[in-house]
Amino acid sequence: MGLTNTDIQSTQGVEQTDGNIITTTIDRVINWGRKNSLWPMPFGTACCAIEMMATLASKFDLSRFGSEAIRFSPRQSDLLIVSGRISIKMMPVLKRIYDQMPDPKWVISMGACASCGGVFDTYTLIQGVDQFIPVDVYIPGCPPRPEDLIDAVLQVQQKIASGASPKGVEHLLET
Repeated sequence: MGLTNTDIQSTQGVEQTDGNIITTTIDRVINWGRKNSLWPMPFGTACCAIEMMATLASKFDLSRFGSEAIRFSPRQSDLLIVSGRISIKMMPVLKRIYDQMPDPKWVISMGACASCGGVFDTYTLIQGVDQFIPVDVYIPGCPPRPEDLIDAVLQVQQKIASGASPKGVEHLLET
């Protein structure tokens, strides 16, 4: 997957002069690379994880959208996909995984359980992971379809291409 004139010209702030000279900013080129090489780390605990596995299989093939390399190491990932219910005892583990990911990092909350606790309103379950880690894209449903996860990855890619900062990086922007 090479950087073509069409890819570069589709973004704002790009000028093509005579011949093969293209001018742009280094940030746009870096964002293009980040957008097309997301390395997701799944954190699946329930039925949403089954739908996540279906998204990675040949029928839906998430690798067509630049997320082929699934990493189970947070230090090699830049996209965390949280799916399923998260218990209070699991929350420190999820927080540690999030903290170990390099910046910039993006988070998708997949399904009703990860987003708001779902149908499980008990004292042992977290009522939404956004209480502890910042979430960039929410996927509704119980469980959501694989197409919804693909759409969420495309939304993250649009945010990266536009130069938007992921949620939770305010500490990096302060001087």
